[in-house]
This record gives sequence, structure tokens and C-alpha cells, in this order.
Amino acid sequence: MQQQQRLLEVWGDTVDSRHLLGAIGLGAGIAVPVYLVAEWGFGQLTGGDAIGRSYALVTGLAACVIAAVIAANIFKPKRVVTIGESTAGSREAAMDAIEDELGPLGDPDELPAAALAEVKELGLYDDLVAQHRKNLARQKERD
Repeated sequence: MQQQQRLLEVWGDTVDSRHLLGAIGLGAGIAVPVYLVAEWGFGQLTGGDAIGRSYALVTGLAACVIAAVIAANIFKPKRVVTIGESTAGSREAAMDAIEDELGPLGDPDELPAAALAEVKELGLYDDLVAQHRKNLARQKERD
């Protein structure tokens, strides 16, 4: 339960608050010193010109990317993505949501041959037929 209390949603992703703070600290701990050293070094080489500050900024940005790669390797994702599994009724719920927004899907047998072949290849044909029959049954109930 304590693990779940530490989880936050940031930009649509689930993160552990301790790992988020660690990654921020890692980024600041690497990027800021690298930038400051680069600013000093390029300042010495260029006599303080704007080009030296620009190179220092690019060096600091490269350090940010390196820090992000390190943090991504240290702090692994907290979610499990499962491909290919569907819960009972999930396709039906998705089709209901689509129909609520766009209207009835119609009879899949009325699709052009190429589209029908693709629907069958994706394994959606039976679901579309079931949805169409459900719509027909609803329509008969209303009549």
C-alpha cells in the first residue's frame, strides 16, 4: 500500500515520487556543473564572447541528455504494458464509445472488399458483426 501512495501521474505517465526527485537531482547534479565548467572554459578560450556562452549552453544541454539516459537506466518504469490481452467486453465498450461519438458503424459486409479483408485480418470482423446485430436488436425494440 505504501508503494501505491508514492506513485504520481506526471504528463500522463506513472512515476515513483522518490525516483522522480532522484532523477531531477541527478539531472541538476550533472548538467549544472558541466554547464558552469563549460561556460568558464569557453569563456577562457573565446574571451567571454557570446559564441563561448552558446557552446557552453549546448554542452549543458548534452549533459541533460546524458543525465536523462542515466536516470532512465537507474529508475525503471513502474507500469506493465500487456500487448494482445483484452478484457471481457473491452472491444464492445470501445465500439459503443465510437458509436456514441460518430454514430452506428453499420454492417461490416457492406465494406469494400479490401477494407473487409483488412477487418478480417485484424480479427475485428466478428466483433463488428456482433455490434451490428446489437444495433439491429436495439432498433427493433424501439419500433
